[in-house]
Amino acid sequence: MMPLKTITYLAGIAAVVLLTACSSQVPIEIKQPLDGSPDLTQVRQQTAAYLSRKVRWGGVILKTENKQNSSELTIIAQPLNDEGKPYDADQSSGRFIAIMDKFMEPQLYSPDRKITITGQVLRTETRRVGEFPYEYPIIQVEHYYLWPPETEKTYYNYPIYPYYDPYYPWSYPYYRYPRHGHH
Repeated sequence: MMPLKTITYLAGIAAVVLLTACSSQVPIEIKQPLDGSPDLTQVRQQTAAYLSRKVRWGGVILKTENKQNSSELTIIAQPLNDEGKPYDADQSSGRFIAIMDKFMEPQLYSPDRKITITGQVLRTETRRVGEFPYEYPIIQVEHYYLWPPETEKTYYNYPIYPYYDPYYPWSYPYYRYPRHGHH
């Protein structure tokens, strides 16, 4: 039988390994910013200058379309936090299309899911958003990370009054006895 000290030591190592595994789920290519990565606006305005350049962009999936040998994800760009995760912002720098060389399950890569990609700028394509012609940067994806679904935040609408009063019914301004049929 192992001594208690050894068991405690091994349990400690197991805990560290487990915690490290949980926190390192996001690929390093997604976590680390790319040096010299142009932003979406720059690429839309001067596509020729950024062809074959690597980018790290993220946002919210608008739609997933599977083609014969690839998938196209239309993404509404959002700023990225320190881990590379897109965060909600009131404004977007635009939309882009991420091309992946495999089938992407539309039920999993569904609208409103957050995703971060790294890849190369291939070109821009004009497609319509309603009646509006829109220039989409097209990115050939090298790495990607689909962020876990976010749970809905529950907001409780607490009324200001009546509020909890530990001294009720003997509280200010009227000191009164509890009502038990007597007045």
